Amino acid sequence: MSFDTPQVFIGFVLYLPLIILEIVHHYRRKPFLEAFISATCSSGDQIHRQGLHRDFRRRALGVSLLWGIFFACLIIALAGPRWGKRMVMEYRRGVDVVFALDLSRSMDVQDIPPPEETSRLSRALSIARETAEAAGEIRLGAAIGKGRGVLAVPLTYDTGALVSFLEGLSSSAITGQGTNLETLIDAAAGAFQDGLPTSREIILFSDGETLSGSLFTASDRVLNKGVRISAIGLGTEQGGPVPYTLPFAQEQAQEEAPLSYRRSDTLQRVAERTGGVYIDGNREDAATLLLDHIRSYGLESGTQGYHLEAQERWRGFVIAALISLGLVKVLSVRRRNHR
Repeated sequence: MSFDTPQVFIGFVLYLPLIILEIVHHYRRKPFLEAFISATCSSGDQIHRQGLHRDFRRRALGVSLLWGIFFACLIIALAGPRWGKRMVMEYRRGVDVVFALDLSRSMDVQDIPPPEETSRLSRALSIARETAEAAGEIRLGAAIGKGRGVLAVPLTYDTGALVSFLEGLSSSAITGQGTNLETLIDAAAGAFQDGLPTSREIILFSDGETLSGSLFTASDRVLNKGVRISAIGLGTEQGGPVPYTLPFAQEQAQEEAPLSYRRSDTLQRVAERTGGVYIDGNREDAATLLLDHIRSYGLESGTQGYHLEAQERWRGFVIAALISLGLVKVLSVRRRNHR
């Protein structure tokens, strides 16, 4: 026999004061019982008096015993008793992953350090493509966002289609102003559907800058649905100028362009509060680290054979506790009717 939570047995410590209270109560009610019997029976009916006294004592003992059984069964049931063996089918959870790609203007900043020296978005797409190509039997999808989020590629095992989409992606693929990572996360979460239990994760490729919406609010929503968020931080803390989309002269654009910085602390907090990981997108092995993290949750869905498992037996103790409680009520009613 084994128990899921044996710590619950500490509840039996309460039995000692309960037993003491029951003994004290027994002696305190003895004079009242004798007075009641004397008032009920005539002085000459000694045999009836003795039988009545014996009957009351038996019923009182029975009620006390049944209450003890009731509490004992509840404690054992809460401890989660198990014994006996049964065959249980094993099921290995699959992994559903959605790439959430930030396409805002700040992602065009070219502050990725050597040897790449490219834009944040180009580095993000490179990591995403490398991860998708080596993903194997993992369902992948993609959401893109700027001022709003859009689910661009639903979850699919066709990694070739996803890679083709990533290869043709640019910051001009979606219109909009500003950055709203909240709607991007919501769009990515919309790819997950109820069905077979899978490990669900959103991979956010972003510099962490947002002008509207709340990334933390979105992370709380997806966390309640069992979805993790991992973040790939693009750019540097030193930042760089955001390139203009209008045809300004190069000198004027460099003088007036606002600076954009990577918000690593924001991305790390979001990943930590949802159970995901944060990966520095500037690392050469960023794609390898991301792939290892995804694979740590399992690669395939399906049955994987059988194993022996101890059977749960707590239901029997709950039934015994309910029966004991019912008998207490029956004895109490009979005592009142007898009086």
